[in-house]
Amino acid sequence: MEGEMGTGARIAIALIVLGVLISVVFTILGFTRNTTNQGITTVQNSLESMQLAVYDDYDQQMLSGTQVLSALKLFEGRPTGLIVRTAAQRDDPKKINLNDNGFNYGAIFDGVDDSDAYLVESMTKNEGESWYVKNLDTGSSGTMNYNMSYLEAKKSGTDAYIRPTAKFLAELIKDTTGTIVGVCFTQQ
Repeated sequence: MEGEMGTGARIAIALIVLGVLISVVFTILGFTRNTTNQGITTVQNSLESMQLAVYDDYDQQMLSGTQVLSALKLFEGRPTGLIVRTAAQRDDPKKINLNDNGFNYGAIFDGVDDSDAYLVESMTKNEGESWYVKNLDTGSSGTMNYNMSYLEAKKSGTDAYIRPTAKFLAELIKDTTGTIVGVCFTQQ
């Protein structure tokens, strides 16, 4: 009988120790949960900052045509619209006066489709602002449409041709909520 009590006592002690270990684990998890949540928030904020930092290279910067072509590839497949306005699109005979038209690459903006060769009209800024305001087109299905055809931008003799040595002014495009949705490149 003494041996049986010893076995029962050992089982009871083992269960108590197991209960204490489980309590300690849950207590530690409770403490680390707050720390983990703070860490996750910090990482998310850092990622958002890094995503926005890619636009710093295109905010009021002078770029070469080669850099513009690289930007077309960089933003390929991303929800970012790019508008390229070349000197060949200008209306006046000396090609000096800038008009508001440009070719849309990447994500498509409102009012643009392939029937007009992805030509954007009326790219204007609000007075006193250094960026353009234009919304991306999400279509009736709520999904974005893209123009990934860059062939005309590389074909000499077309209005869309981006000469590698040309200089372009890069300016941001924001939607009506103030979110950066694209970049406009204007040949100087």
